[in-house]
Amino acid sequence: MTTMVDPAHPGETLRECIAGEGLTVTGAAERLAISRATLHRLLAGQTGITAAHALSFERCGWSNAEFWMRRQAAYDLALARRESAA
Repeated sequence: MTTMVDPAHPGETLRECIAGEGLTVTGAAERLAISRATLHRLLAGQTGITAAHALSFERCGWSNAEFWMRRQAAYDLALARRESAA
């Protein structure tokens, strides 16, 4: 079985979704019904995606909630592996 050694933070994928829609961070935050500060932290990789965020992304048509939760879990697991190896 292959594991992703260094998966990107899901915020990078989210950034692509927002850009693909031609939205600004402010416009995307309004569409997602979250604060601009929260969206900024997600995009910067400073916070993780919650189930509520994943459902919001799904409602916007940006894949499904399971996709987002798997991305976050893969990122979290890779981070934990790096930390335990140090």
